[in-house]
Amino acid sequence: MNGVAQDDWGRISPSVYETARVHQWAPHLPDDAVRADWLLSRQGPDGLWGEGPLPYRTLPSLSVVAAFLDRLVHHRDTLTPDTALRLTRAVDRGLAALAALPGDGPHPDTAAIELLVPLLMASINRMLGTTGRPTGPRLGVIHGLRADAAGHIARRIADMPSLRTKFHHCFEVLAPLCPPRLLPAPSGLLGGSPAATAAWLATTPADADRDAAAEALRAVSRHYRGRFPETAPLAAFERLWVLAALHHAGLLTGARDVARKWLAALVEPCGVRGAPGLDPDADDTAIAVHLAVELGGHHGPDLLAPFHTGDNYSCYVDEDTASVTTNAHVLIALTTCLPRHPEQADNATRLARWLVERQHPEGWWTDKWHASPLYATSRVTRALARSADPVAVAAVRRAAAWATSAQQPDGSWGVWGPTAEETAYGAQILLNARQPRAEALDRANSYLLDRTGDGAHDHPPRWHDKTLYAPAAVIVAELTATAHLLAARHRG
Repeated sequence: MNGVAQDDWGRISPSVYETARVHQWAPHLPDDAVRADWLLSRQGPDGLWGEGPLPYRTLPSLSVVAAFLDRLVHHRDTLTPDTALRLTRAVDRGLAALAALPGDGPHPDTAAIELLVPLLMASINRMLGTTGRPTGPRLGVIHGLRADAAGHIARRIADMPSLRTKFHHCFEVLAPLCPPRLLPAPSGLLGGSPAATAAWLATTPADADRDAAAEALRAVSRHYRGRFPETAPLAAFERLWVLAALHHAGLLTGARDVARKWLAALVEPCGVRGAPGLDPDADDTAIAVHLAVELGGHHGPDLLAPFHTGDNYSCYVDEDTASVTTNAHVLIALTTCLPRHPEQADNATRLARWLVERQHPEGWWTDKWHASPLYATSRVTRALARSADPVAVAAVRRAAAWATSAQQPDGSWGVWGPTAEETAYGAQILLNARQPRAEALDRANSYLLDRTGDGAHDHPPRWHDKTLYAPAAVIVAELTATAHLLAARHRG
């Protein structure tokens, strides 16, 4: 708690994708050479950038190739011969690796991927034509996302009277399609994104009110030493989710005043924003409502009303696809509010049934905000476990059976390999069941005890923004809470 309280930025590592987009849009920003060297150092032996399975590495690789190509095509006179050679070699290897990726899907459900990948592919293809290099492979379709979709996206943007707020977070690829005058001058980072802000600054007339955005971008660069995360600062999201994890384990007893102070600062009349520049969202708002009621506050389900779509709640207003974990958090908030707001009982019942209907036959759930089904399943079972409805109880038991079968012999869980974070979620699923598996929990506890004190660098990224990231303080809070709950089994 103390470390989180003293950090106004949030603990999130810099992003290859975001740093490369800023590198392209803001060549005169301080530490340009630092960014180039860092991006070059992050290219893998196979020629790609990024972490996770190949589909997750497509977007960061496209971002770096586009940034380096832009330097070679439009700013070559600023490069030393050695730098030009290094960039050329990196681009050649990156293009060859991208061209060899499968054309069919699936692609990950990361933020705006259906816009980012086609538009970056089309941009790269245009620059390859500019260089006149006949050996440069043009990009057509990767994991089901097509370069020729860029034309449809451009027409879609052109038909908008102004760019909807939900697109601000990815303005770095929409800037060539959308006149910046259609956007209000941001008071900080546009859409909470350094890359979007760099693109807005690069395409906005010099006489516009640019000072706040420019200073916000420089501040992020200073804090991250020339590199950039995909959203900054992340302190609001981090504080809420740390509080939620610790409260679930009963660990907020001595910090209730701090928790109330944080909540008072984060909750607005329209809800809660995960970061400045983002719209309020049902995910953070639901967690804030739940915590406020539990800690004796007065916020109620009315804060969630703008997100209500009938049988579920959208994470953001005007959202394309619903999130099961957002709706799980809303269900927890609604059931917490029921003693004061019994009129919400029908909404809670419908929402619980909606969540059950989205359970996979094997017993797990997936979600667009995290790569691992263990995260989604831990959240949904926590929400459903608050219900005595036999349908909800059966769904939780199916999830616990799946989690037990998916556990590795050493007690761990992991979608691409064992991680402490996912092992905590696996244990939470079993704890959420009305008949927890003692042997499986003992093995999980042993695995986690061996990894107590892991640093941020030991938590592989599994969370979704534009690419994968790891919110270190949130993960540490989940590990702390899970360890306490596992230990409490033997004390109780």
